[in-house]
Amino acid sequence: MSVERSICPDIYHPAIARDGLLTRLRIPGGVLDESQCLTIASLLESLSLEYIQVTNRANLQLRSLAKDLDRELLIKLAGCGLAANNSAVDGIRNIMISPTAGIDAQELIDVRPLADAWHKYLTEHPELGVLSSKFSVGFDGGGSVGIVDRPNDITLLAVGSRQFSLYLAISERGDPPLPVDVRLDSAECVPMLAAIAQSYRRGSEVLGGDARRTRLRDVIRHYGLTGFGEIVQREFGTSRRFVFKNPNLKRFCTENGDVAQTQPRLSERHLGVHQQCQSDCYYLGVVLPLGRWSGLQVRGVGNIAARYGSGQIRLTPWQNLIIPDVKAIDLARVQGLINDLSLVTTANHPSSLLRACAGATGCQYGATDTQRDAIALSEYLAANFTLDRPLNIHFSGCDKSCAQHDRADITLWGDERTSSYRLAIGGITDQSEPDPSDLFAPSAVPIAIGNLIAAYHHQRHPQESFESFTTRQSPVQLHQILHAV
Repeated sequence: MSVERSICPDIYHPAIARDGLLTRLRIPGGVLDESQCLTIASLLESLSLEYIQVTNRANLQLRSLAKDLDRELLIKLAGCGLAANNSAVDGIRNIMISPTAGIDAQELIDVRPLADAWHKYLTEHPELGVLSSKFSVGFDGGGSVGIVDRPNDITLLAVGSRQFSLYLAISERGDPPLPVDVRLDSAECVPMLAAIAQSYRRGSEVLGGDARRTRLRDVIRHYGLTGFGEIVQREFGTSRRFVFKNPNLKRFCTENGDVAQTQPRLSERHLGVHQQCQSDCYYLGVVLPLGRWSGLQVRGVGNIAARYGSGQIRLTPWQNLIIPDVKAIDLARVQGLINDLSLVTTANHPSSLLRACAGATGCQYGATDTQRDAIALSEYLAANFTLDRPLNIHFSGCDKSCAQHDRADITLWGDERTSSYRLAIGGITDQSEPDPSDLFAPSAVPIAIGNLIAAYHHQRHPQESFESFTTRQSPVQLHQILHAV
């Protein structure tokens, strides 16, 4: 196992972080079974780690490693599907699917077979191992819990009973992929993904340098979207003709009927108890605070899934998990067992939509200890407030916004000079010079956020959203609310 700097790590190639070695387990489709959970729990015990973290790609992350994983352990992980047998392709097995694929009553297509076929292609083509370890492909079945707004390099979005719309990462870092006016039948999806991946590989070679640092958007920008589409067309190799077009989103959505699908779907919809499309089956969405999953909880959730479900656990790109296939008669028992693990299923819990990057303890760019401060805020809110609707709060130790790329209800930006936070309400704002009075010491953050939540609860109009409430407050009013004694 080799250690490399500044490259997205995989289990065979960890990275060096402030708190030790950092490595990731790729979980294609985010799907685990009980035996894999037992292996993960044993792994945590052997490494003396308190928890593993679910990432925003629905993979798993290990931090603070004191040394490389030994060969025997790597073989064990590969043997149960937690690592690729070929180390060359382990890092590119970023495969995201709708977490409720196959159980969502509203979905158009069950994308699990396509995801499995793509995973098989990757493992059989080690030449693609030179691609960036951030290269990711998403499969969205068009159901109620979608991932089309997640920042994958490629997403296939179901728009009919056998048809998908192709989305490519042609915008800025962290932005979701955009439609390029190409429709594909189910049978064409994996060949199209293969053609794009191979064209991406060859384009990386043309650009030169370290191919692992070249992103798909870099290659597309080099050739232009239409030119890259022509290269993919030749690689695709059939009589079918297509042209990659820069999207006019308003026109595209209107003409192609993708209006509903292209709107971001609320990330809390998977939390709680939901009926499946299968008769008398339910899934439970479980909150993992900051994606943290302790060894005891991993073992316990695996046992619950095996005893009361189908033995399957699904990780989500919102750093939570789903236990599917639970019978109605067992719901109360399962919820009790989840609570016994110190976990909750409600989307209104302060931890449900709390996001934080590694922060100063784990990242050289972090100005604040975001993980510690986010947990402190969650504990304060849980002890002092009963939220009646989900609230998305995002801690970012610098301006990279690694933990969450899309807008949040409240964003707290770490300030390098003061080790304090600049609070932005209503999403990601510019990083202009803050007024000192707008900075909050970490210890002051819970009270300030609590003041804002209390004002929202007591002063809002009937059915008014948090965003609407804060938008109608003037800067002076918001300042007074946040700094109230």
